[in-house]
Amino acid sequence: MFSVGEKVIHCVHGAGVITARQEMKLTDTSNCYFVIQMFGSRSTLMVPTDRAEQRLRPVAKGATLRRLLAGDLAGRPGELPQDHKERTKQIEDKLKSGRTKEWIEIVRDLTYREAQSSLSSADQQLLERVMDLLSGEIALAQGIEQGEAKACLVSIVQRRGEFDDQQIESANWWQTLGQKVTKPLA
Repeated sequence: MFSVGEKVIHCVHGAGVITARQEMKLTDTSNCYFVIQMFGSRSTLMVPTDRAEQRLRPVAKGATLRRLLAGDLAGRPGELPQDHKERTKQIEDKLKSGRTKEWIEIVRDLTYREAQSSLSSADQQLLERVMDLLSGEIALAQGIEQGEAKACLVSIVQRRGEFDDQQIESANWWQTLGQKVTKPLA
């Protein structure tokens, strides 16, 4: 179960911190909710505590993030369907999963597709959405600004295959990566 003060990821809305547990009476029944301050905005989200396990997950740990970013984001891209409707459905399903690994795969695959040819407007919107979700998680996990996290993602994509295991396990990996950013995302 989750607790007040915990950093979480909502499967659709992204990163936030549980700020309170609140009881609310709607009609004849009383329900308990987690109040979540969404990262990078003034928005709050209320999630029923009895549904929290399906909608929330803890923020990925630093070592897990480094492994996924270096292995999956910097790795070989997967095949995306050529048909735009199939591709959009596949990507939206991965987005809704709320899993870090799936979000990273979307970024990897769409940025690879973008490098080969231009993205459709729907693909571009999906890429921007997943970049926001993923950079929010990274920023919350690493204690950095979301813009810095986005710049790091872009740097990894631009430098696919340049990282070795020793660099990835380094405690100052984020700082090293941040110094080598060549094109921040707008």
